[in-house]
Amino acid sequence: MELVNSVTSGMRPYPMEELARIKAGLSKAGKPIFDFGTGDPKIPTWDPIRDALLKAVPQISQYPSVRGTDALRESQWGYLGRRFGIHRSADIGIIPAQGTKEAIFNIGLCLVGREGKRHLVYPDPGYPVYRASALYAGGIPYPVRVTRETNFRLEPWKLPAEIQKSTAAIWINHPHNPTGATASYEYWQQIIDWCHKTNTILLSDDCYVDIYDAELDSGVNNDPRKDRMPLTPLQQSSDRVLTFMSLSKRSGLTGYRSGMIAGDARIINSILQARANFGVGSPDFIQAAATVAWDDEHHVQERRKIFTHRLKLAAPYLEKLGLLESRPEAAFYLWCQIPKSFQGDDVKFILALAEHGIITSPSSWLSEGLKGYFRLAMVPDDKSTVEAMEILSKFVAQNS
Repeated sequence: MELVNSVTSGMRPYPMEELARIKAGLSKAGKPIFDFGTGDPKIPTWDPIRDALLKAVPQISQYPSVRGTDALRESQWGYLGRRFGIHRSADIGIIPAQGTKEAIFNIGLCLVGREGKRHLVYPDPGYPVYRASALYAGGIPYPVRVTRETNFRLEPWKLPAEIQKSTAAIWINHPHNPTGATASYEYWQQIIDWCHKTNTILLSDDCYVDIYDAELDSGVNNDPRKDRMPLTPLQQSSDRVLTFMSLSKRSGLTGYRSGMIAGDARIINSILQARANFGVGSPDFIQAAATVAWDDEHHVQERRKIFTHRLKLAAPYLEKLGLLESRPEAAFYLWCQIPKSFQGDDVKFILALAEHGIITSPSSWLSEGLKGYFRLAMVPDDKSTVEAMEILSKFVAQNS
């Protein structure tokens, strides 16, 4: 007897839940844990953000609006203007989200099936929720392997003609999770042109757009290196373009669950009606905290310094071991090859490494069949990072 549908019964365990199980076992055994698995940076939340939240907690709780408060929308417009030169326009709409995870999942319910299009295209490796979104919406997930040869950029114009015709929406993610690869202005223009030609909705997962090399912040107004800061396609067009932005990495509000969807006002106005049925209105006190976060850039610059420093600490160890080709300029991940002695079995490698207290994510959990790689999220502090890299170096030497 089936008690749930086939999508639910066939859903693979969410990777981060498996990591939590491994960590629990290590903790029970009394072993030290160096957690590079989940991308949840343990950096204290900026005090003004916390203060704003606490002050906004009401004595009487009421349902929030999915449209968001006026103050939050003003702060989001201010951010888009400062960071990307995107200003208020009748062509662009904004909706707050309970973090980008729910927004990414729920958008499939609104787009799959439009004009008979059922495919949802996305990069592989990538965020597991892209696939889940397609499946639960009754669509067809279509992962496309991205490689170093194409700078981890998805090239949809090379897909079979029937897939291009049947694609309802395409996910593009730069800076890319898990590799940190970024996209150029020219690439974004190619993607937009293709979407217009094929009538495909461009979904840009911009969760890491504000996490880049901190050195780019110095003298940025007069520095040509500003062109190297990650871009969003909304800078070039809002026509059939949606961007999904988050405060999780930008401001460290992972537990607050706060982000936004911005883009084509025609789509925004339609999905606003749908989201009213989803029960995803963000609590007003979370919106108050988010308003402060979107309004400020200084605390984000400080976070970038921390991430950049941690990457610089770990990368030389991994490069020396031959596991990392180069340090990425964006995001806070290191995408590494597993040692040759493990013969491409990334799960075996990370489980063996976990026995020494170092938690990482294998490529098999972050992709649909890609083996031989592992990801480190630069979450631990400096002391723990160096200690873990020393343990990792000894582990690799002993297993070579």
